[in-house]
Amino acid sequence: MKGFHLFRYFFKDHSYKYIIGIILLLTINGLFLLVPSWMGEAINTLYVGKDGIWQYVWWFIVLGIVITVLKFISRHMLLGSIRNFEFYLRRELFRHALRIPTSYYDEHGPGKVMALMTNDVTSLRVSLGLGVMLFVDALFFGVIAFCILVQKMSLWLAMVTILPMPFIVYGMLKLSKHLRSRQKKAQSSYSDVTEYAQELFLGMAVIRAFNKEYTSWKRFIKVNEKNYENNLDVVRIDSLLTPLTYMAPFVCYALNMYVCGQAIINGELTVGEFVALNGYVMLVIGPIMAIGSLTSVLQKGLASLERMEEFFELPQEEIQEQVGHLPLEDIHIEGLNFAYATSKEPILKDVSMHIPKGAFIGIVGGPGSGKSTLFKLLLDIQHAPKHSIYFGSTDIQDIPLSTLRHSIAYASSTPSLLSVSIRENIQFGYINGKDLSMTIEEAAQRAGLFRDLEERIEGNRKYDHLEEGGTDVSGGQRQRISLARAFFKDAPYLLLDDAFSALDAHSLCHILDTLRSNTEQTIICISQRLEALEGADCIYVFHEGHIVESGTHSELLQQKGMYHQLVMLQKRGDSHEN
Repeated sequence: MKGFHLFRYFFKDHSYKYIIGIILLLTINGLFLLVPSWMGEAINTLYVGKDGIWQYVWWFIVLGIVITVLKFISRHMLLGSIRNFEFYLRRELFRHALRIPTSYYDEHGPGKVMALMTNDVTSLRVSLGLGVMLFVDALFFGVIAFCILVQKMSLWLAMVTILPMPFIVYGMLKLSKHLRSRQKKAQSSYSDVTEYAQELFLGMAVIRAFNKEYTSWKRFIKVNEKNYENNLDVVRIDSLLTPLTYMAPFVCYALNMYVCGQAIINGELTVGEFVALNGYVMLVIGPIMAIGSLTSVLQKGLASLERMEEFFELPQEEIQEQVGHLPLEDIHIEGLNFAYATSKEPILKDVSMHIPKGAFIGIVGGPGSGKSTLFKLLLDIQHAPKHSIYFGSTDIQDIPLSTLRHSIAYASSTPSLLSVSIRENIQFGYINGKDLSMTIEEAAQRAGLFRDLEERIEGNRKYDHLEEGGTDVSGGQRQRISLARAFFKDAPYLLLDDAFSALDAHSLCHILDTLRSNTEQTIICISQRLEALEGADCIYVFHEGHIVESGTHSELLQQKGMYHQLVMLQKRGDSHEN
């Protein structure tokens, strides 16, 4: 069954609680069948006199207490087990979201995953909880109460009484066929709203700075209107189900009043039996009235289940526990060609590089020249073609992914900081007893953090925790924290993706000195600040996916090519600023 694997954990560890909850629910429904019969007998007792009425009063009190206790236990077992399933689903969704290719987020953003973990998980939980309870009630009372009506009246009269029911149920099922697809569209548009709202709130400072509140509001209205229209389509179906569900079943009650009324007139029924039969009819009508809600709940749950199934079908990377570092070896890139799935032309074209172990390599080039794409291939975030990238003599595709990424430290120009302390950001997942040679203090010292953040690194006060995204520190401080995180990992390979763009001259000079002093690490540095690469062992100049120049800083200046032009432009810009 499609999606059955999502329930394996639940059925394996918590099915007994769920089954006990359903059994208790059936027991409660069986006790409710006593109510119409006792009510009819009590009325007959009152009809002939008051003797024995207190017996029924105590029976009803005891029955109420028993049903209350059983309901508490039933819901605790049934709904409690569903909460465990909800926890499991969110855990598995998050785990899968960490392992799917990052290209998924480039194409879809985080909104769909967030909607799955909130709205869709809740819909599925309600379907398995409230939906199953409504279904059990409808099935139990529909069958048992009808059998009692046949016994008390006759098959013909019972059939006449519930004659509208098949037509009502048929109408509900026809409407529900259209509900799932509309609900799926509505949940998809909810993902779009979530993603767009997140994008706006993260860029609030830019929106305010450019006075674009009104423009952002108008764009949000368009996304929200689509979500509104899709949800309105769902409401239109619900608006037809509601009157059909809550009004039409009373036709059955009217028919029963007429049939039983005629039987009383003819002396075939007592008043108590009349009340009892009407009670049984209401037991049939009640669950039928809930079928509309049941249909809506189940269709929403099925739509959510389909969306989760589609997400879980996305391929995931085989990431195991960390299994040690790669040895420090030369990196060979031979005739590398690469294109994204969504791009029409290759991003990298016939790229060949030789990076000696322990070397400091610089990479420069304009936007879209393929620099960051090369880093994604080295990290295997995007998969390089076979026989194009080698660490030593080993093809990158033959290296276990966990080993590869454990061997590479990475720092970007736009670091992602967590809303925890600076120390925890530097550690980033490593426990204090980690088997690494560098301490947090040493990494912070290498990144120049003690110059202005010493108190926040060593203190334990509440304000030592960063705000979300590190908004309470400057751009340069965020980059230095990111660099300290990369230094702390102490991996044999270090990738710096324009990680100096926001640094002041003092910090840049200090960090470059620490980088050049480490000969036991291969450093590949993308930088638009060309002064950071003057001491590099080799600089590669990228242009439109090709390497157009390579050599040391002085060699490239002598060639009077693109690198020379970039240096002159940058010096001219610096002189204008001064």
